[in-house]
Amino acid sequence: MYPTKFLFISLLIFCGLSASSQNKDAVFMKWKLKPGEVISYKTSMDEIDTANRRDFDMSGMSKLITGEKDTSSQKFLKQLNKLAMNSSFVTHLKLDKNKLIQIEMLMNKNKNEVSKDTTRDGRQAQEMQDMLSKMTSGVLLRATINETGEIESFYTKKEQKNLAALFFELPGRPVRVGDSWPVSVSFISMDQNFICDSSFRKNIVTVTLINDIQNEHIVTLKYEIVEYVNGDFSSPFNNTSVKTMMKMTYEALAQFSIEKGKWVSYGGIMALSSTGAMDSQTTQKFALVEE
Repeated sequence: MYPTKFLFISLLIFCGLSASSQNKDAVFMKWKLKPGEVISYKTSMDEIDTANRRDFDMSGMSKLITGEKDTSSQKFLKQLNKLAMNSSFVTHLKLDKNKLIQIEMLMNKNKNEVSKDTTRDGRQAQEMQDMLSKMTSGVLLRATINETGEIESFYTKKEQKNLAALFFELPGRPVRVGDSWPVSVSFISMDQNFICDSSFRKNIVTVTLINDIQNEHIVTLKYEIVEYVNGDFSSPFNNTSVKTMMKMTYEALAQFSIEKGKWVSYGGIMALSSTGAMDSQTTQKFALVEE
């Protein structure tokens, strides 16, 4: 009787200590900015030139609509791609009067590389870059988050919201090693002309490590995102259709400082593979480096 009672009490004590230890290990990631403070990150979204790379090609879509391939639009897309590869970005985070965090991503023009190309295509690419800069006033992203990383600007366009979520969204609750959650992104978007045969989605951010380095808690996160669809894309103007597949993946590792309330490091790889109406094979490197 006594040994059983002792074992039961010991088990309760052990469980209590274990729970206490686990609660102590939980950390809450929050952005920490003081009034007037600005956190700035050099922001990279650079294309990687891989062996299987293919420029974005809309000729499949053009053929569905007109019955012919549109070479002029393909040339325009190549110029846009060249523009993107010669641009750099910086992202600023600052606290507003409502104690919300304003995100603003700016495009820094790098004219040196483009201006070396004196061909007609080179001049057109430079003109397109100047036009885009004027249209956006150099700002490519505006969004708002709160200190726990939740996106407050519900009105932000989906593509921009995706970018804000990938870079700055946090779980919004205390987490431990092994905990996971989805990030608020949706990469692939098809309209009513697409009939899906199969689809797959994985969206997980996981805490892989929490280190205590010189009294600073560093949380390591692993991002694993996959979106895939396969089906038929039908022309809205005739009875033709084309088999269409699209797959987007995103893998990243990031480290967040609990005490400083900001990223210590952030790096990821995004890959797009599509065939049919839209044909492309591209890979981009994403990174945030504090300035």
